[in-house]
Amino acid sequence: MAPGTTARVLTVEDDPIVSADLRLILEDHGFDVCADAQNGLEAVEFAREHRPDLILIDLNLPGLDGVEATRRILGEREVPIVALTGYAGDWLERAVEAGAVDHVTKPFSELELVETLRGVLTSSRLEAEREAEHHYIRIVIESMLREHRTQKEVIAVVRSMTGEPAPPNGLTLVLRRGAAWLRSRRRRPEQR
Repeated sequence: MAPGTTARVLTVEDDPIVSADLRLILEDHGFDVCADAQNGLEAVEFAREHRPDLILIDLNLPGLDGVEATRRILGEREVPIVALTGYAGDWLERAVEAGAVDHVTKPFSELELVETLRGVLTSSRLEAEREAEHHYIRIVIESMLREHRTQKEVIAVVRSMTGEPAPPNGLTLVLRRGAAWLRSRRRRPEQR
């Protein structure tokens, strides 16, 4: 999600009064509530259909509970999921094991809810940016290795891209292994 855009949130809550409160609070604070699910099966379906930026899910849902719904959703795509529960202990442990990144305990304050969701979205955005940067750097390194650039040249480019000082010897080892792997891949077709 790009900075400055409105975050799309899927809420999953079986109590209609709590669900309406969640929608009002989130919309008042600039979130776009793209859908409200009332059970775990709807949560999985709506996550697939609406592709929200974040999911706020009650754990104690009828039928398919919030923990299992979290597992199924994350089995299909990466999305930050915040558990919403009136229970502590085992429920929260299970939610974290299923992939929930944070939680809000009922009864919650408006401020606690909004700050938790904003914090999760910020962390998620920063992680996505770091992953994209690392992916780009890997592509540049692989390209340079295919062009038979020297280790010194590769290190200089990585340093300039990251603004980091000279990498530790561990990275040098990684670069050597990467170069060896690429050389072995080029030789295989010739050997056949």
